[in-house]
Amino acid sequence: MEGNELTIRQAEVGIFMPPEIVLGNARTAARALSDVLSNKKKPVIMNGEQYLEFEDWQTCGQFYGYTVKTGNAIPVEIDGVKGAKASADLIDIKTGIYLGGAEAYCMRDEEHWNTRPKYEWQGDGSNRKRVKVGDEVVPWFQLASMAQTRAGAKAFRNRLAWVVVLAGYKATPAEEMTEGTVSSAVAERRTVDKDSHYCGEHGTNFFKKGKMKAYAHPIGDTGEWCHEHEEIKTDTTKEVATPAIEPDKVDIKIDMVWLKESLDKLNWTDVGRWMTDKYKAHGKSVREKVEQLTIEQQEEFVEEVGSRLELL
Repeated sequence: MEGNELTIRQAEVGIFMPPEIVLGNARTAARALSDVLSNKKKPVIMNGEQYLEFEDWQTCGQFYGYTVKTGNAIPVEIDGVKGAKASADLIDIKTGIYLGGAEAYCMRDEEHWNTRPKYEWQGDGSNRKRVKVGDEVVPWFQLASMAQTRAGAKAFRNRLAWVVVLAGYKATPAEEMTEGTVSSAVAERRTVDKDSHYCGEHGTNFFKKGKMKAYAHPIGDTGEWCHEHEEIKTDTTKEVATPAIEPDKVDIKIDMVWLKESLDKLNWTDVGRWMTDKYKAHGKSVREKVEQLTIEQQEEFVEEVGSRLELL
């Protein structure tokens, strides 16, 4: 009798469920996830495989009623290397039941997490630009933020990796794959694959968007562009290399990697609306709105983000 009661009680909370129902639900979730990921403008792609970022894992978690609760990051030192360690708990949204968790680190021996370029605003008027003046140590709170992000993504991964794989994606969170393996320019665009428009000289992809007439990419922080050359045939069928047309320059002076980490730390969810109200900037992403700001507005925006960080 007691055994029967236990079986019924377990069935009521979903412990026992026919495999065909489990797989059917998973396929439905996998199709929905694939639809969302296929429409991402800046996916993380390595060697032709797409990896999920933390927000993608959150989307998958919502299908099953899961969320994560991230704990405070703590300073750690491992083999003489300092960094941050954080943990995250996977929680059932409806019941609050603990379903699992994960720990993650962000250490100063990783690329981008020890030092970073330091910039200052120099010049006047239209010539005012953000110029690199040296390097500075990455603030500890940014390591802490990344450790928390990684822990949250891993907590989701431990429970939902099989669904993600069923959808055709790699189960390792993108935050673990990209850090320490790619240049800052590539990481900023969140893609690291060598596609058909690849620049071997600078080790990055050409891209074309907005009013750009041809494929090109910025050369670091120099303000100059490298253009992809296209071969065209003249009336004499002689092949000549013609340089691509100069694109409309997107004069972004903000370190977008720093901006993303800062907004994650602040949990500033309505930053897009704030930018629209403040600067009349429109677009689906913060980057698209940043591209519409003048140099003075970008400087003001950086100062606004910095002042909010100081209040944490």
